[in-house]
Amino acid sequence: MGIFSKSPETAQAAVTKAEQTVAEWERKASDARADAARLDGESGAAILEDESAAERITLNVQTLERKARAYDQAAAEARRKLLAVQKEALEAEAREEHKEAAALRKKAEAHNAKVSALVGELEKLDDCKWDRAQFTDSVTGSAYGRMVGLGERHGGEALRHETRAAVIGYFIATGKVPADFYDINNVMGTTIPGFARSIHDEDNIPQSVLAARDAGLVFGGAQA
Repeated sequence: MGIFSKSPETAQAAVTKAEQTVAEWERKASDARADAARLDGESGAAILEDESAAERITLNVQTLERKARAYDQAAAEARRKLLAVQKEALEAEAREEHKEAAALRKKAEAHNAKVSALVGELEKLDDCKWDRAQFTDSVTGSAYGRMVGLGERHGGEALRHETRAAVIGYFIATGKVPADFYDINNVMGTTIPGFARSIHDEDNIPQSVLAARDAGLVFGGAQA
């Protein structure tokens, strides 16, 4: 990773450019092979008309075939570069997820601190304990659970971003989509809570990871 990390937009632009380069070299290789095949296929009549043309035609065919192999090599190198920028794009996305998570954590902490201070003042004023209300069943009228405050909602959203970043890191390391939270924690060293939760809920798996898996991308020592 460079000193100046790419933004997700810049990284994705690099992917698009690299994809275009690969396609261009592949097109040139295909065109050269097609020209060689056409020239070879038409050579019979030309040689019958002028036997001295055989050597020239053969040389031209060989030249086109050599060009095609050179273009193949260029395409292979371009594909290696494409894989590198595809990895950079995923890393940039993971950094953005971490950034979002950190901002939400900070926001949750600030909000919770304000709520705690206000609750403390209210308890002192009313000389009794205060807490969030429970939910009420619309049919039976019975109370259950406890209402979730804004700070907790910020915290939950921060956890989602942290999970998405970890999923990206897991894919880069393994070439796979994690089956559950244990998979992520075991590989990434995270402590994401997973009790009674499915990792496939709440948009925890970024579309970029699913696309990379479907494309068969494998980075470094990862094994798909």
